Amino acid sequence: MSWLSKLAGGGKSSASSGSSGTANRDRPATPPKIVIDHHEYVPEEFALGSFRIRPYDGDLIGKQQFDFRMVFDLGNDPVDVACHGLVVKMTDQTGLVARYQSPQPFYERKLIDYVRAWKGL
Repeated sequence: MSWLSKLAGGGKSSASSGSSGTANRDRPATPPKIVIDHHEYVPEEFALGSFRIRPYDGDLIGKQQFDFRMVFDLGNDPVDVACHGLVVKMTDQTGLVARYQSPQPFYERKLIDYVRAWKGL
């Protein structure tokens, strides 16, 4: 396999130095965008399974279930994931606080990779 590694353009030294440079260059600056009813939001807080959008000026109400899209770039790979959420809390002070179900395993893995890159893990 070493010949394949050479053809791919790297030995151990160039692969290790290249990956750290790529990781820094491709590190996302923001959490994934949340698209609700064709409106794009950058969440104020984001974790796997929940997010907070403040201010939120949409039509959702407390305890309402809703569909949304999560959009992010993983390297040069744009990812657009359909998700299902539940409004946990909605006030002027807290904004929209929602939980969401994990997406399909393929997209869940991509989301985990994105969050790791975003947080620098």
